[in-house]
Amino acid sequence: MRRQPLALVRPLHTILVLLLTLGFLAGRASGTDFTRYGYIQLHYSPPDSQIARKTADILHEAYQEIAYDLRIKGQDTLNVFIAPGRKDFRELLQGRLPDWTGAFAVPGRRAMYLRSPRWFQEKQTYRSTVIHELTHILVHDRVNQRRLPRWLDEGLAVFYSRETRLRTSTAISKALTTGSIIPLDQVDEVLKFHRVKAELAYQQSYSAVYYLLTTYDLEALRTILDGLDRGFSLDECFRQATGSSFAGFEREWLDWVRNTHKGLWLTDINLYWLLILLLLPVAYLARKWHNRRTRKRWQEEDRAEENQVEKHHSQ
Repeated sequence: MRRQPLALVRPLHTILVLLLTLGFLAGRASGTDFTRYGYIQLHYSPPDSQIARKTADILHEAYQEIAYDLRIKGQDTLNVFIAPGRKDFRELLQGRLPDWTGAFAVPGRRAMYLRSPRWFQEKQTYRSTVIHELTHILVHDRVNQRRLPRWLDEGLAVFYSRETRLRTSTAISKALTTGSIIPLDQVDEVLKFHRVKAELAYQQSYSAVYYLLTTYDLEALRTILDGLDRGFSLDECFRQATGSSFAGFEREWLDWVRNTHKGLWLTDINLYWLLILLLLPVAYLARKWHNRRTRKRWQEEDRAEENQVEKHHSQ
């Protein structure tokens, strides 16, 4: 399963940033470089110099689209730390995040922490990971660091990073079949989920954001973010944006999901299992026919035996 990038909850901000930044700064003395591209400050090891430049280019390009859509003005300093190796990234996590974490952002400090693609080949592209983390930072900027529903935060990050795997995953379809859809407000606990449940939470988050944008358009999203920025409740924000409460919106989304995702899990069945499924009714009919033939033979044998007994008695 792909390791998903995550944004941290506020209680971890100060501790993590202090530990991680001090670790990188200590590394500068032993060969870690520091480069500034406009408002972007990059911390990386010398072998990652080209990756650092690529990272800056990705951030500059993606910033324009997201800032325009969310109506964000200004460009405060953005700190980017690129872990040069597996051990370095594990030290950054410090056991405070799930082991499936692939990258993370600390929006309150405008910092993101990435794994160098030089040593880690991820299923999603490095570009997607960088944009995912940038989105977390910009969305939290947009609401002035006020509380943001995790499903909305993660859904927007997947939407702007164009993460193909989560967009096409059949996790929701399987959850519909097993009755294990996660209520959107419970996505706030995603850091406590195991990998499979976390992937479902991410796909649901993207799906809900996609439904919001395609049904109520970008202005509805802006209205919701405006309301959160002003301290309004989520219900108030959704009533202004969609005409219904958040619970009403979630019911709408679930109805849409049931109509569009119900049978998608079948696309995960490979040829081997498909043949098994096709052969099951054939095997059932063959067994039924065999049992019928067996019963018929037994009946014929019973009748033959009875006839012999009657013939013997008649003699």
